[in-house]
Amino acid sequence: MILLDNCPICQDGNLQKKFDCIDHSTSKEKFTIVSCETCEFNFTNPRPENNLLEKYYKSDAYISHTNNTEGLFNWMYHTVRKYAIKTKLNLLKKVSVRKNHLDIGCGTGEFLNACKISGYNTKGIEPSELARKQAINNFNLSVNEKTELDQFKNNEFDSISMWHVLEHVPSLHKTIKGLNRILSDNGKILIAVPNNKSWDAGYYKEYWAGWDVPIHLWHFSQINIEKLFNKYNFNLVVKKPMLFDSFYVSLLSEEFKSGRKKYIKGFTIGLISNIIGMLTNRGHSSTIYVFEKNKAF
Repeated sequence: MILLDNCPICQDGNLQKKFDCIDHSTSKEKFTIVSCETCEFNFTNPRPENNLLEKYYKSDAYISHTNNTEGLFNWMYHTVRKYAIKTKLNLLKKVSVRKNHLDIGCGTGEFLNACKISGYNTKGIEPSELARKQAINNFNLSVNEKTELDQFKNNEFDSISMWHVLEHVPSLHKTIKGLNRILSDNGKILIAVPNNKSWDAGYYKEYWAGWDVPIHLWHFSQINIEKLFNKYNFNLVVKKPMLFDSFYVSLLSEEFKSGRKKYIKGFTIGLISNIIGMLTNRGHSSTIYVFEKNKAF
């Protein structure tokens, strides 16, 4: 197990246990979430060794790596995903008119294919063999299993997307520094991550599906993700809520808490969380951040 003695963001050693969470998807093991008392960053600590993390992804519940539409829940997920792809593509077009795009953690390739159809020169990274083969076979995409960013040239991309990926990355600082290197000046990074300050996160506590231990290593809020990217010469230019995620996460959280899906209650909690996110500074269950790279670094 990897045990960190200091906060990855502010480097302070004043860490306090928040609570234990169960890995509901695969192992049923307990993992601890700790909070930095200085900057309020949360992370899974201790966590499995990097070479052991792969086994925690091997679950039928990890539906972003499959195109399984069997059952109401999977059908809902993939129906919403089609809408979300259009929304993400429109956002990309709005913030980046240049055309070289990298999608890190591209999954089965639907978003990257939409970018390709829209005229972007695309490359993808996907470590999951199951998802990667679908992306290549279904859409003829250029997708690499290698996750290290040193495979790319300096300033190679005008835009980069990481849809619910950053929370999975073991080498947080190395990754963001690498993103800066391969991104062109004034290039844009589009990042979606769960928000542990959302109302639904507070409501479900250790049952909140957004913790997703142990494969979610880092647990961001709106404040600390901006601080982290500021360190590497990125400025926040757009922040956008992912409204459907509140419903998806609440439905999963209800199942984790009660042992069965409660569609009406899950939908209600998701709706309440979205309303509170709009009316307060707590934010929504998941948020998209668009960061711009400054010229000098």
